[in-house]
Amino acid sequence: MKTKFTVRVETQWLEAAKQYAARHNTTLTRLVGEYLRALARDEHGATPILQEMTGSLHTDTPLEDYRTYLEEKYAAGESPD
Repeated sequence: MKTKFTVRVETQWLEAAKQYAARHNTTLTRLVGEYLRALARDEHGATPILQEMTGSLHTDTPLEDYRTYLEEKYAAGESPD
């Protein structure tokens, strides 16, 4: 079953979304529908990009170890990704 709903957004975001949809040969309805389906599939409500990042840091890694790693990495002159 399908239903209609109204979303109020800033005009600039609506126009940007329309342009995005056009560039990707889709519609705003399909974009929003796919996004809502992705949210519904994930029990935590994480977005697809967050899903990709999940697991990149082992849960047993102490926060202090990660902090030290980052300090050493950027002290060596590496630029952030």
